[in-house]
Amino acid sequence: MKISFYLMLTVLFGAFSCFSTRTVFAQGRSAETFPYPYEHFSFVQPRYDRLNLKYGDYLNSYIIRATKTFPRASHLRFEIPTADNGDVFGLADIKVRYVQASSMKNNLYVAYGAEMTFPTATDEALGAGKWQARPELGVVYFLGQPDKVIGSVILGVDYRFDYAGQSNRDHISVLGIIPNIDYWGDKWYVGYYATWTYDFKSEIFDLPLDIELGYTFIPQFTFALEYIQPLLKERTYNNEFAIKLRYMFP
Repeated sequence: MKISFYLMLTVLFGAFSCFSTRTVFAQGRSAETFPYPYEHFSFVQPRYDRLNLKYGDYLNSYIIRATKTFPRASHLRFEIPTADNGDVFGLADIKVRYVQASSMKNNLYVAYGAEMTFPTATDEALGAGKWQARPELGVVYFLGQPDKVIGSVILGVDYRFDYAGQSNRDHISVLGIIPNIDYWGDKWYVGYYATWTYDFKSEIFDLPLDIELGYTFIPQFTFALEYIQPLLKERTYNNEFAIKLRYMFP
């Protein structure tokens, strides 16, 4: 399994190198979430994510995320995760996301698209066992000038649901609201990147604190730390944090 994981990383890295064009060195994570409106933006990002659940349970995820932005602000992203919970290790559910951005006025853009999740997990503890779709719609305002963006403000909405899969697994019906804002320095960024969610199945609303700090320590490489803390009393997890390394193609 580990050999296959690193082989997928090598293939993705080579493929996206071939497709990449001149890149803008955007700092904020909003450039990863929505198509950057001015130039091409392509990257590969390995990341480690630790989700601390209730009663001492946890889930470690080791994710390879690769993104390519095409002309006219279309945006394609692949996410290949492996995971372990202390008992099993294997492939989790693979995700593919496509988003299109359209200019509204000056630095204001509307972005729309969908993410598809495939039940590829090698163990039921590592995936939902469901084919899922997540249509999304968002408005993005980039702060600053086209040649000197200093941040962004995002307001978006999405809805994640299952439409096929194992009948004995829980159905998925989650509404998400995305109120994000960040500030970009010359080599660093800081942002609030939370997604507020309401799970119609469990009837639980999650309003988290989600802060990320990133720093470009050498050209094309950005290191980032993210911490997520649910703020409401009723919750399904204790906290979550992630370590990320983003390589942007020249």
